[in-house]
Amino acid sequence: MTKKSDGPNRHEALPATGVMVTGYGIPMLPVMNKTALLAAMFAGLCACAGGRGDYPSLAMRPFETAPPPAEAPPPAPIREPVDPARLAAILGDAAAADSAFRAAADRAARLAPGAAGQPPESDARAAAIIALAELDTQRGKTAGALASLDALAAEAAGALSPAPALAAAQGDLAATLARQDEAIARLWRVMGS
Repeated sequence: MTKKSDGPNRHEALPATGVMVTGYGIPMLPVMNKTALLAAMFAGLCACAGGRGDYPSLAMRPFETAPPPAEAPPPAPIREPVDPARLAAILGDAAAADSAFRAAADRAARLAPGAAGQPPESDARAAAIIALAELDTQRGKTAGALASLDALAAEAAGALSPAPALAAAQGDLAATLARQDEAIARLWRVMGS
C-alpha cells in the first residue's frame, strides 16, 4: 500500500490557470496588465502625433487688433411700457386734484388768520379746521395719483421697458405733493395749532 502524500497538489498550489509565477512565487498577471496598458497608451499617443503640417500662427489676428465695433442701439421694447391713455387719465386726475387744492387753499388762507388764538370750540377755528380738512382731502387725491404712477412704473420695470415720460411725471407729481404739504403746514402754523 502506498501512502498518499498529505501535501497539497501541485495544481492546487498555483494561483490560477494561465498565470505565470516568478521564481519567488509572485504572480506576474498584474505586472503584465500594467505593461500592456502602458504599451497601448504609448501606441495611442504615437498615433496622435502628426507630420509637420501648416499650423496657424500665434500672431495677432486682424479682428484682435481692430477697434471695438460700435455699440448696437438698444432693442425696441416688445410692448409699450405705459398705456398713454392710462397715463393721461392719471395726470388729469392729479391736475384736477391740484386745482381743487389751490381753490381750497385760498379759502383756508382767508380763514386761518381769523382762527389764530381762538379757542377750539369757536366758529372761526372750526371753519378753518374744516377748510384744512378739505385741503387734506385734495392732497390725498394727489397722493393717490402718485401711487398710481408708481404702480405704472413698477409694471414698466417688470416689462424691462424704460418709460422716461412716466419718470418725469412722477417727479412733477412728487414736487406738487411736496408743495401741497408745505402749504398745509404753513396754514397750521398761522392758526397756531
